[in-house]
Amino acid sequence: MVDFTQIDPFDRMPIVHIENDVDDHYLVEKALQAASIRNPVRFFRDGQQALLYLQTTQEVPLVILCDVIMPGMDGFELRDRIAADPVLRLKAIPFVYFSTWANKKLVEQAYEGPIQGYHLKGISFEDLQAELSLIVAYWRRCLHPRSFQ
Repeated sequence: MVDFTQIDPFDRMPIVHIENDVDDHYLVEKALQAASIRNPVRFFRDGQQALLYLQTTQEVPLVILCDVIMPGMDGFELRDRIAADPVLRLKAIPFVYFSTWANKKLVEQAYEGPIQGYHLKGISFEDLQAELSLIVAYWRRCLHPRSFQ
């Protein structure tokens, strides 16, 4: 039987992963497991689905990991919609681009709005696991407005 009093409250906070490639969802899930990260993961294939979840859920995610280029609502539009929503803005959910693609133009466009990072997934499973470990560890330790509730 699990003793829920021994579970770190950060372990209950979901990680939101927005990516249109289903294979990437699978790899992220496996990499998080391999890194012993126990947070539940909420997977979405596009920005519109993720926005609807964020606007209707009582959960406050630990971090949003969002691909940049997706059909429909891409990562840039999603970031802008979250920033324009006063309720979501108050939740202070870290928004991190997590992509296989990066170039000067994409990174500059990413930083035109409020984000907390742009990370590459890497070329190997080990790279993916290391990058996810780094991101999650950082946001578990970083103070933000929710730290004082």
